[in-house]
Amino acid sequence: MIPLVHDLRGRRVVIAGGGAVGARKAAYFEGECDVVVLSRSFHPSFSGMDVECVKVDISATPDAQIRSYLRGSALVIAATPDEEVNNRIVELCREEGVSINNAQGVSGDVLLPAMIRGDGYCIAITTMGKSPAMSRFIREKIEPELDGIDDMITLQQNLRAELKKRIPAQEQRAGILAAVLNDPEIRAALEQGVVPAEELALRKYCP
Repeated sequence: MIPLVHDLRGRRVVIAGGGAVGARKAAYFEGECDVVVLSRSFHPSFSGMDVECVKVDISATPDAQIRSYLRGSALVIAATPDEEVNNRIVELCREEGVSINNAQGVSGDVLLPAMIRGDGYCIAITTMGKSPAMSRFIREKIEPELDGIDDMITLQQNLRAELKKRIPAQEQRAGILAAVLNDPEIRAALEQGVVPAEELALRKYCP
């Protein structure tokens, strides 16, 4: 599998299954995608979500009707507790050319990673479906180390723009940006804000 970052803003994501697993999957996409959930019943947490809940008994619904829900979706999540139902959805998605993640049953073609997200970065962690618990464990280990990363990203973005005005050589600019990343004095200055850290960086590395 190849990791990708995919912009799904405004695209439809269909989740088959309204239980606790379906609710977790819906929360993963809520706010960025148009989420449609298909199920006979819905976990209480759905009541607070901005998703469309469609009451339907998937196991008793003909293929043609299920296809109508799946067709044109950016992604489908099979999240029912019944492997046979999930596998049926996987087959229908493959026939329709729609990407599918299967929470339980035969493998789909998309995995949902554990994720750490800030304002300016996103880190995805996966064990290729072998151990979701380990993915969460790794996320919990990494997350505390990322305090202040968003400010450093903003600082780097500002410095890149300023250095392009001052220094023609790309190699020299890259060296300065790397030095700033590893400078404990600048990291300490970031605690006071991006502006003082940027001023310090320019004084030290681009006088």
